[in-house]
Amino acid sequence: MQISLMVCDDLEEERYALVRMLQEYGTRKGLELKLETAAGGEELLSLWRPGRWNIVFLDIFMPGLSGVETAQALRERDRDCCLVFATTSEDHGVVGYKLRVMDYLLKPFSQRELDGVMDWYLEEHAERLRTLRLWVDWNETEVLLGDILYIEVRSHVASVHTAGGVICTNRGLDSLEQEIAEARFLRCHRSYLVNLEHVRGLREQELLLDNGDRVPVSKKQLPKIKHDVMEWAMLRSWETYSDNRGSASGLLG
Repeated sequence: MQISLMVCDDLEEERYALVRMLQEYGTRKGLELKLETAAGGEELLSLWRPGRWNIVFLDIFMPGLSGVETAQALRERDRDCCLVFATTSEDHGVVGYKLRVMDYLLKPFSQRELDGVMDWYLEEHAERLRTLRLWVDWNETEVLLGDILYIEVRSHVASVHTAGGVICTNRGLDSLEQEIAEARFLRCHRSYLVNLEHVRGLREQELLLDNGDRVPVSKKQLPKIKHDVMEWAMLRSWETYSDNRGSASGLLG
């Protein structure tokens, strides 16, 4: 299981103390941790891309952009990553609620306290950490389901489109759909399986994705696809209502 983490703190010793604690946790739990660091909010935001981090640890008191300002800017771009404030202050509860902060670590915190935060994350987000195992050139690789934008199958070759590129493997779409078996993946065409988390609209007979790609929709199933996309969008809108991210009605044209 792979988890991507960002540690943002202006103090180098505190940054790497947290990194070492996370590495120790990952080793004990048998996790593959992808760790990145930033010395400030500006650097963090310059590194951001959709789906880059599962968890972001933020110091609150930093020169330049504060942790709260960084969290606000990040939340405008990314509604799904989990935010953890690592701070010396307990005075940001209301702000944390508005930003859907997962937890607080009060400095100086212990390995046990960090373990508690990570254990809770793993328990609550186990489904989102699922991966798809694929064979590519006789080597097995794992792809995080959340990173998959859509899958296209032509002549028994599956092209798995991810945020980082395209992975090709010899698989049929029926087999892949059965293995994934999640509500967020929609069979919109006999040759396409799309991740609804990356759908930003439906225009005529195409789904518009957040990376600019367009995925065709079966004309015969268009009414059902419209219904499924709207239902998913309404669910996501409800989940993020407290962030005032707007309703789902603007998705469909």
